[in-house]
Amino acid sequence: MLLIDGVKYEPWTPPREDEFEQIVKEHAEDIFGENACYFDLKRKLKTGAGVGSIPDGYVVVFDQAPCWYIVEVELSSHSLYDHIVPQISKFVKGIQNPLSQNQIANAIDDEIANNLILAAWVRARIQQVERHKFLSGLITMSPTLVIVINKATPELTEVCDIVSKSLQTKVVEFQTFAREGCGLSVHAHLFEPLIEPLPIRVRPSPPQPIVHPPPPNWAEVTLHPSYLKKRRLSFQKKYSGFFPSSMEPFELETDIGVFETYVWRGGSGIWMYNNLADWFQKHSELKVADRLVIEVIEPMKRYRLRKV
Repeated sequence: MLLIDGVKYEPWTPPREDEFEQIVKEHAEDIFGENACYFDLKRKLKTGAGVGSIPDGYVVVFDQAPCWYIVEVELSSHSLYDHIVPQISKFVKGIQNPLSQNQIANAIDDEIANNLILAAWVRARIQQVERHKFLSGLITMSPTLVIVINKATPELTEVCDIVSKSLQTKVVEFQTFAREGCGLSVHAHLFEPLIEPLPIRVRPSPPQPIVHPPPPNWAEVTLHPSYLKKRRLSFQKKYSGFFPSSMEPFELETDIGVFETYVWRGGSGIWMYNNLADWFQKHSELKVADRLVIEVIEPMKRYRLRKV
């Protein structure tokens, strides 16, 4: 149990590993640092014969001491011996192959090239170095394996002893607690980041504009740099009853077609990020402070996304 100001929070375990992966991906900057970028390349690399085995994700840190991580997201209820040891053994052998290194560098480079905001963000950090050259050189360096798990176990310790003989290994115990009586709509994460967090700077609050509440069948969002970079949206908590429950799919109409998405309720608001990449790619004219509106067509089932 976690007790915060007299309020009880009970441990919560993701029911599925892919759901846990989404949470970890959402908090990649908190775990790996603000200059880190998480790449989910399973679909792009799964047919690459030279790679050997595909991890859950890759993280590249674009700072003065660049490095890269391979990420395995695990639930403690699963057999770690059966999964991690053979997975990493294959991967270590695969990344020693220059062809595999080139495949990984190409896949990451393509992912950056397809996102103009991300490409500009990377350019600001690597300065005059050509991007593919930077990635190719980095991937030839030995990565660090990061195992993100909901609860550390004795089995994990034994697995790390085995794997660390082939690859530097770090563990992040990433726990989630749901507020008693509220469920996952109010939650807290507990973990130790891999980087030392920056000190919090307190800045005076700017004058707040007069906000007029939107009509009851609208949810409005103002674009933030991170939304454009990661192709996601975040809505205020006041729209909590506007959307279905977390991870419950619904249809979203756009000017490029209808696709399925869902929301995730986090401590700072309501996040929507599934299947939005193509829409953001189509609307490269979007910029910070632009306003978007989600309209209800059929409550909890079908919505429409448009720019104001």
